[in-house]
Amino acid sequence: MDKAKIASLIRECEAEVNNGGFDQFFFNSAGDRTSEVISAIRAVGAEHTAAIVERAAAKFPGEGPPRDRTERQKQLLLISPDGEAFEEEDQAFLEYDDDLEQLLNAYDNS
Repeated sequence: MDKAKIASLIRECEAEVNNGGFDQFFFNSAGDRTSEVISAIRAVGAEHTAAIVERAAAKFPGEGPPRDRTERQKQLLLISPDGEAFEEEDQAFLEYDDDLEQLLNAYDNS
């Protein structure tokens, strides 16, 4: 995965979670690429953040969130009917234990 794709995936995830939490991330098209997002976050060295995204993804049955948005949205309604299933992960993500912008800048300059 090239640096531009890594930056794009991380920024898209960050925007979705900042705007509406993991419920929004998984509901929208950004969730189509959950596994790639986790890999991108790991690529810049944000292990703590990658673990948070993995915990959120693990709430889906089987192999995690389906790439198919319609199927993922159906499962999301079962997992989080009140929109509160990801509260712990949302809070942990928003604490920014990993400074994603700083890590992205360092990665871009490596």
